[in-house]
Amino acid sequence: MLMWSTVVTFLLSLMAIGPLRASAPSWLLSGAELAAVISVFALVCFLESSGGNTDRSNPTA
Repeated sequence: MLMWSTVVTFLLSLMAIGPLRASAPSWLLSGAELAAVISVFALVCFLESSGGNTDRSNPTA
């Protein structure tokens, strides 16, 4: 659930930064940029913790 809300937040912030930039107030643009950066960080953390990294599954000692 948290991952999907992060994806939605990322997409909405991209909409505010991209096509809606001309009609958005400046405080919304700075907030959308911050939300996009935090969302990308959270998505990378979710991917790393999901076990998709094969380097951790076969450690070489």
